[in-house]
Amino acid sequence: MTVQCVGIHWNSTKRTGLEVALRLTRMLEARGVEICVNGELYAQLGRPDYLCDAFQRCQLLIVLGGDGTILSALDHAIPYDLPILGINLGRLGFLTELETQDLSEEMIDRALAGDYAIDARMTMTVEGCDETRMFALNDIIITRSTPSVRILSLEYEADGALVDCISGDGLIVATATGSTAYSLSSGGPIVLPGLDCFVLTPVCPHTLNARPVVVSSDHRITVRVLDDRGGAQAVLDGRRIIPLTGEQREITICRSQREARFVRLTERNNFGLLRSKLSEWTH
Repeated sequence: MTVQCVGIHWNSTKRTGLEVALRLTRMLEARGVEICVNGELYAQLGRPDYLCDAFQRCQLLIVLGGDGTILSALDHAIPYDLPILGINLGRLGFLTELETQDLSEEMIDRALAGDYAIDARMTMTVEGCDETRMFALNDIIITRSTPSVRILSLEYEADGALVDCISGDGLIVATATGSTAYSLSSGGPIVLPGLDCFVLTPVCPHTLNARPVVVSSDHRITVRVLDDRGGAQAVLDGRRIIPLTGEQREITICRSQREARFVRLTERNNFGLLRSKLSEWTH
C-alpha cells in the first residue's frame, strides 16, 4: 500500500505542537503526499493548498497530541476506518507510537509504504445509538449530572443476570484499553490490551463488598439508575453525554462492530510501557 493522502489532527493546546506539525508537513510535501488537516491547524498554517477536515480522502491519520487528542481524533478515524499514527505531545501517551524525537524520515517512509503492524482495539457503543458517533474506546461512566454530592444508586446486569446494586459516585464500564485510565484510579485492575472484555468498576461505593468485575465483551451490560434525585448521565470517553433521567433511566452497553486501529512501527512491550508510563504519572 502506498499512501496518497495523509490526515493530521493537531492539538492546539500543546506548546511544541506547531513546530512538530511544520516538520511533519515538510516531510510529507517532499514525498508528494496530499495533506489534510483539522480546522485548528488549517487556521494556523494558512495553506489554502491543504485540505481542511476532508478526512474521508485519507488513508492514514497522524495525531499530534496525547491520549486525549487521540480520543477526539477517533471522530475522524472510526467512520472512515483510518489507521492512526500517534506522536506524543502529552504526558502519558499510552496510545501513541512515537515521541517527537522519534519522528524521522525513515519512520515516515515506513508509514507511507504500509510497513507497520496494526494494533486493533475494541470499542464500545450504546444500544440504539449510531456507533460511528456514539462510541467509546476507554470507558463509559455512569455518574451524577450535577455538582451535587448526593449518592447515586445503580444496578447493573450482564446479559440479564444481576451483577450488583451499588450506591456511591457511579460506575465505570471500561475496555482493556481504558483499564489504565479512570478505572485504574478507582481501584480497577490493569488489563493488557488485546483482551476483549469489559471492566466494571464501582466509583467510591458506599459498601464493603462492591468490587471490580471483569466480564467478556460478548456480554451486554445494562446499567439502571435507581435513584436520580441529583440527576444522572452516561459519559462516553469524557466527550459525549447521554442523560439518564425521566423515562430514560437505563442504558445497555455492548461491543461495537467498529475498531480503533493504531499503527505500530516498533515492537511494543506492554509491561515495560506500563512501568514507564505509570511512573511518569507520579512525577
